[in-house]
Amino acid sequence: MYLHREMEDMEGNSYPMAGVIDGRAYRTEKLGRFGYIGLTPRRDQMFGMDVGEIRAHEFHYFDSTACGDAFEARKPVGGRGWNCVQGTDTLIAGFPHLYYYSNPETARRFLEACTARAEKRKVLMRDE
Repeated sequence: MYLHREMEDMEGNSYPMAGVIDGRAYRTEKLGRFGYIGLTPRRDQMFGMDVGEIRAHEFHYFDSTACGDAFEARKPVGGRGWNCVQGTDTLIAGFPHLYYYSNPETARRFLEACTARAEKRKVLMRDE
């Protein structure tokens, strides 16, 4: 929520945040999108398209005007689904809490992306 342009607190007051995600985090009246979900990549981002399903869960009293569309979340019972997670080659941000043991490839991909980014930064700093 901190990465949003703006965030609403428990009393409904809005405050400027980091602005990385062009959206507003706001409080809802009830617990939303509660329970277990399976996440499937919808487009390329840090984890890539071929990592398969990642199990996760959600429970929160806040929502966002910019939840993202890098993944599709699907409930295991009933099949209800929605788009979620902001994802780029350097960012994975969303409400789902990932269960990495369900798909260790996702953790490996994350670490590879971090390592590649660190190596790129070293090269850039060396060239300055």
